[in-house]
Amino acid sequence: MSEWDRAAGCVLGLALGDAIGAPFEFMRAPEIPDPLPVLVLPWMGLPSGTTTDDTAMAVNLVDSLVSLGRFDGSDVAARHVAWFRSGPPDVGSQTARVLRRVSEGAEPQEAAEAIWRLRGPEISAGNGSVMYCAPLGVAYARRPRELARLAPRLSALTHFDARCRTAVLAVTLAVAALVRGSDRREALEESLRAVAELDGGEELEFLVDAVGRSRPVDGPDQGFCLYAAAVGLQALGRGEGYEETIREVVRLGGDTDTNGAVAGALVGSAVGREGLPPPWLDRLAGRASLEERAGKLAELAATMHP
Repeated sequence: MSEWDRAAGCVLGLALGDAIGAPFEFMRAPEIPDPLPVLVLPWMGLPSGTTTDDTAMAVNLVDSLVSLGRFDGSDVAARHVAWFRSGPPDVGSQTARVLRRVSEGAEPQEAAEAIWRLRGPEISAGNGSVMYCAPLGVAYARRPRELARLAPRLSALTHFDARCRTAVLAVTLAVAALVRGSDRREALEESLRAVAELDGGEELEFLVDAVGRSRPVDGPDQGFCLYAAAVGLQALGRGEGYEETIREVVRLGGDTDTNGAVAGALVGSAVGREGLPPPWLDRLAGRASLEERAGKLAELAATMHP
């Protein structure tokens, strides 16, 4: 499998997981139909196959990376603000608070830190930066050491909490390893080892085994950043195909679109573009545009020499 295929699989896998999980967002696990109806139900009155803010923010990141050939937090933030001002159907509560301040002239990280201090760490460690971060790992697949610096900066554009930054680093490192050709177990272990000493690192390692088992993800803490990262990394470690993985992740309930997006990006990086179910891709809204962007990001990743 080529590096291009794995890079494209990441972007398209993220969008597919997002769209599949969207109609079941915030439902408890017993409420979700089994078998899962895939890409046949609407989301917020929009057609089936529609993606959410998870994919919209990932597209902003991809467009910035491709346009500049590198990560630039100010450019990413500007694209987020332009998207926010366009009136999207759904924006995460913390992301909206931060982008509103940025649109009024505040610096992104200063705004994110101010909101974090105002709301307190108990409710400021949401998954809004984890949900869309995977393309950064694609772009820097050949320069993974830079992710230790860049991934936390990406998170801090909207989510300043140190646990959010740890979760984003873990996901992007795993994606980078997969795009380079590491197997799933190597990518998972490399990711967890790299964040072990950071805030939330030990908890993340525990949650990779516990989420959906001894630790349900459909309760009051369902939007927790470490839950989103752990669900995706656990799915990666199971070694299953994309279709089976996403069905299992969505059936856990909770923040199903974000969990689907993170797991979809990670497993998509492992199975590649060709490992994504063609009937599902056919029903994905905006597929052509997403495929074009995925190709450009894959080309960028190939030029980012160590």
